[in-house]
Amino acid sequence: MKGFLLVAALLCTAIAVIPVSVFSTTPYTCNAIDGVDISFAPSEESLHPSIHANFPTIRMQETVPAHGNPGGDGTVGCTAAVEFTDFLTNVRFAISNVTWRNGHLNVTKNANFYSLKSKVEFSVKRLQNYYPLKCPLVKDFSSAVLLDLNVNPGIGTEGYLGEFEHIETNPKPVWSTCFGGYGSNTTKIEFSIQADTKGRANSLPGWSMDFGLVWEKCYPPADYNWGQRIIRDWESCTYRESNQTCIKTLR
Repeated sequence: MKGFLLVAALLCTAIAVIPVSVFSTTPYTCNAIDGVDISFAPSEESLHPSIHANFPTIRMQETVPAHGNPGGDGTVGCTAAVEFTDFLTNVRFAISNVTWRNGHLNVTKNANFYSLKSKVEFSVKRLQNYYPLKCPLVKDFSSAVLLDLNVNPGIGTEGYLGEFEHIETNPKPVWSTCFGGYGSNTTKIEFSIQADTKGRANSLPGWSMDFGLVWEKCYPPADYNWGQRIIRDWESCTYRESNQTCIKTLR
């Protein structure tokens, strides 16, 4: 307990989790310029940081008729990835819960809001021969799904109109890698949000997900075998002797 309180105190006073790049794999619904805002920040319910993923431009829209499908069902979705740097050292986190929000949702009577999804995948590329630094550079890759939920928000068929909020506990928390503060590592977190109805539904722009986190102290070298998927020598970088340009090879 004392160790956990120490971690919480450090995170409150000196959090330094900085996004260095953002990109969207669904640019037709949300783009990385003004449609994705993801950050670590203290929440109202807890002193230590949570993850806030805001998608200000996406809105639930009714599908159009196509290929024999009459359309009219509500759908909204976005998948975006963010690379972070400057994590605190000797800590790791797991997702304890997720809260979906929208400022104004309209589900018509007899429509079925049957699916609300959230998925978070964490990956890290580790430079293995950083000390002493020499060519060819060799990076290992590892990843794990920290959260994967598909729930029924329980609105029923009576319809719904107003501000929407739904909270779910993560039944199978998975720890992130243990952060060692190595500038040579590249950390990426991919976030997906999806909501679907059978029947007419729409919303104003602006969906978000807040992820409650639990943190604990850890020992970074012990995490060499972390991940549900591990690829050794996933990427290598060497130099041509003629012009010193770098060649990447993905395994």
